Amino acid sequence: MHRLSANPSEKDAIISTSRYEVKRRSLVTLLLILPILIVLGTRMLLGDSLPAITATHWSGSSYPDGFTDTRVFVAACASLAIGGGLLGFLSLALANKPVLHLALLFLGPMAAWTGAGLFVTCAVPTAIAGDPTQAVTGWLTFVGVLASLVGLLPVWIAGVYQQYAREHQEKRRRRIAQAQGRKVDEPAQVVAQKAAEEFNQKASAPWWFWLLGLFPLVLGILMLTVIKGEDSSETLILLVTGPVFILLLTPLVLGLCLVRVRIHGDKIRVSSAIFGFPLRNLTVGQIKEVQSEEISPMLWGGWGWRFFPGGSAVVLRKSEGLAFDLHNGKRFAVTVPESQRAAAILQAKMQHA
Repeated sequence: MHRLSANPSEKDAIISTSRYEVKRRSLVTLLLILPILIVLGTRMLLGDSLPAITATHWSGSSYPDGFTDTRVFVAACASLAIGGGLLGFLSLALANKPVLHLALLFLGPMAAWTGAGLFVTCAVPTAIAGDPTQAVTGWLTFVGVLASLVGLLPVWIAGVYQQYAREHQEKRRRRIAQAQGRKVDEPAQVVAQKAAEEFNQKASAPWWFWLLGLFPLVLGILMLTVIKGEDSSETLILLVTGPVFILLLTPLVLGLCLVRVRIHGDKIRVSSAIFGFPLRNLTVGQIKEVQSEEISPMLWGGWGWRFFPGGSAVVLRKSEGLAFDLHNGKRFAVTVPESQRAAAILQAKMQHA
């Protein structure tokens, strides 16, 4: 990323010719090739043990109720892995077209890893059982879920998303500075008395996020009281995962529905306003720059407590909030009302530190 100068015309020229760098290219390449190797390698290892028909669908039972010709199934999974990998490699060549790059680098690896996870989840238990009607996925179900999650990694670790988001915010700051009649690099006037002020505000998530927070609670209760496994092992799994959903996932998700941002002394604390657990603690000495700006979920990795290469964010909705550039090169953002007052307080504290 280029540093923007104070001259608006120079800024426009720089922004229009910005070049985005794909970071961790070797790791991204590995993640694009790996699902292809998983599909082809697993097929070679299974060899003749994989019957002509593969179990491909389970619906609430330990045993499958859907089957596919093995040759068709292998071809479909291999096509997903290879086609998704090719889309991913194409996205690397289009890094200077960030929107297209992000779309291809999201869709490609997701397709590739979904194909690889689906193949392992279906083909391995079928080969082990020998009879497709007796195939049981068991713990391999989690392999399929994990594979889909791995498919999200390339778009994050490539770093183009973060560079594009930073540039988008720089453009917005430039427009605001011009509207206020000051230079971009010239900070807004800070009242000295604000260095002694404190700040304590809560930010609430939209209604659908609250419902999402209650979902693991309801699911956990169902696991413990309603759902019955067909055998003792399934019952044991439900008895273990039920409390995990209730005691761990529910507080974690529901706790993000209402967030408190507090500035006290030289510290800023972001925490759950419901359960009190901390989300981020910063000191004034760690902050290089802080701005009040519009926090968009799509530019900070989505809704909730987000982590990505180069920073993190607590984003509840598209609204005003605080965006931090830290001395360690990381970024942090949090949605909070009265963010302009909070930014002014922090800037005053930074000047008096």
